[in-house]
Amino acid sequence: MDKDREQFLAERNRYWSAIHAMRPEYMEEHKGDFTMNRPSVHHWAEEKYGFKMETDGTGNYTANYTVTDPKKFMLFQIKYWR
Repeated sequence: MDKDREQFLAERNRYWSAIHAMRPEYMEEHKGDFTMNRPSVHHWAEEKYGFKMETDGTGNYTANYTVTDPKKFMLFQIKYWR
């Protein structure tokens, strides 16, 4: 495997691990809230941690994201990026 591909896969895995690690925080913040006011995890992540999780058009998340607020995203990286 070439180095570019290895680096891409390593970064993708770090992203997915960070998303998985972030989920309990989201669930705790919205514990017991089953109303329509509860934000979806991708809207919550964009508001709280400054990045937009991208989807494939059918609702499935991809390994792509867009940073919308670098300062908030840095907090996400410090907290969850391993």
